[in-house]
Amino acid sequence: MFGVTTSDEDRPVTWIGRYPVRIITIVVAVYVLGMFATVALGTARVSLLPFAFNAGSFVHGSVWQPFTCTLIQSPSFFFLISMLFLHWSGAEVEKFLGRNRFLLFFGLLLLVPPVVMLSWSALGEYWSYAGSYELTVGMFIAFAALYPNVEMLGWVTLKWLAFAGLVLASMQYLPNHDWGNLSVLWGMCLASFWYIRFAQGRPLLEFDFGRFRLFKPKPKFHIVQKSTSRRVVEPEDVYASVDPILDKIAKSGIGSLTPGEKQTLDRARNRLLKNSD
Repeated sequence: MFGVTTSDEDRPVTWIGRYPVRIITIVVAVYVLGMFATVALGTARVSLLPFAFNAGSFVHGSVWQPFTCTLIQSPSFFFLISMLFLHWSGAEVEKFLGRNRFLLFFGLLLLVPPVVMLSWSALGEYWSYAGSYELTVGMFIAFAALYPNVEMLGWVTLKWLAFAGLVLASMQYLPNHDWGNLSVLWGMCLASFWYIRFAQGRPLLEFDFGRFRLFKPKPKFHIVQKSTSRRVVEPEDVYASVDPILDKIAKSGIGSLTPGEKQTLDRARNRLLKNSD
């Protein structure tokens, strides 16, 4: 659907019939098993607190908690939507990064909750963490960072959809003053955004201060003498100029083209149609 890495690592791990099985497919399957295990332990009245991450328990020997905390999943219709969303966005990120870099990226996201909670414990605050909601939001932020200008639903771009999702996800923690999970959410999103920027070879932060200048110089007007004859000069090899544009479409979608690149693409198409007549 979108641009992928040119390495063989973008291939699925295996196939089940016609359906590809990727790393993110295995992750989603593990989370589904975690949901069934959560229900089974809850039915047996077994406490799930030893499996959630808590900085106090972790430093006293509960070293398994960073791996088990995200497996605690409450059964609900929202869990189904969350898993579908995680698989959809994660599959596109995995195609771009390749298997090895995606595994590194996913491991980085798993480290965010323990690091954030241990940082809070250094300040005397002890929060517990469980679930994968913040990870799902972080994965979508990574997807939006890859293809920010791709339109969804025909009118909204991914970057604005991701921004709206982050704001709404943050608002649910504010009434209860749940600063621990809120900081995990923002930590996930920042780690996702910065990792994708690093993988693309772009600076971690990019800000155009020129857009916010209060006093902009007025444009200078020049009188141009009208010409009686006008001839459009096209490049000798218009097809060669189209190749970079096609690569850009494969990587970032047709919505990322500039008006000039769209005109070049239209000229090449018109010349091809004229030669075929």
